[in-house]
Amino acid sequence: MSSGRRRAAIALPPVNEFDQPLIGFDYKIDVPLLSPIHQHTFRPSSLQQVVDETHFSKNEVRAIYRAFKETSPNAVINKVILREKFAELFPHGDIEHYSDLLFDTFDNDGNGTINFQEFVKALSILCRGTMDEKLDWLYKLYDPKDKGEVTWHRLYYVITSMDDLMGRKAKPSYTREQKHERASQVFQKFDVGNKGRITKEDFIRICKTDRTILNSISALYTILPG
Repeated sequence: MSSGRRRAAIALPPVNEFDQPLIGFDYKIDVPLLSPIHQHTFRPSSLQQVVDETHFSKNEVRAIYRAFKETSPNAVINKVILREKFAELFPHGDIEHYSDLLFDTFDNDGNGTINFQEFVKALSILCRGTMDEKLDWLYKLYDPKDKGEVTWHRLYYVITSMDDLMGRKAKPSYTREQKHERASQVFQKFDVGNKGRITKEDFIRICKTDRTILNSISALYTILPG
């Protein structure tokens, strides 16, 4: 016979699958730490979806997520924060241009911020992606707005931005004329048919035939353990 009493409902806190224990995780992932910014907190999709969209395991995604949130609690960073991080890494250089180039490549939706999901997808390509995925990402560095072509001026801008990172500590140190000549040589190599622009198809095809470029891209696999 029922006593007429009702059992009190117990409210359990929601389980965050990203924060569950790292079972069998025996190495440390060195993820660049970024300072927090004060805006809305980004909520990543399910852990399984992130795993499906990357080349990382569940344990690896959790580890990267925790490292990302340690210094960016809302799991979002902006352009100013990335510049500050580059300034710490390259104190003698002019970091603004290259930092912004990299930011635009990570910021897939173009909303002016990089959330955790955008970050981990790019990291997955750079560390574990196929050669085609890496070359596609690399081309985006030169063509972030997906115009399908890269002009000489754009190529020159990217190359000089990379050189400027080291500033006065750069060795060898290139003059403006030398940078101009170097950019022209690279552009001529990739500008198949002298069209005055580098298409994505030509860029990828030339990269695949250049052993030095392929070796440099393959070396990205060493960023994270296999």
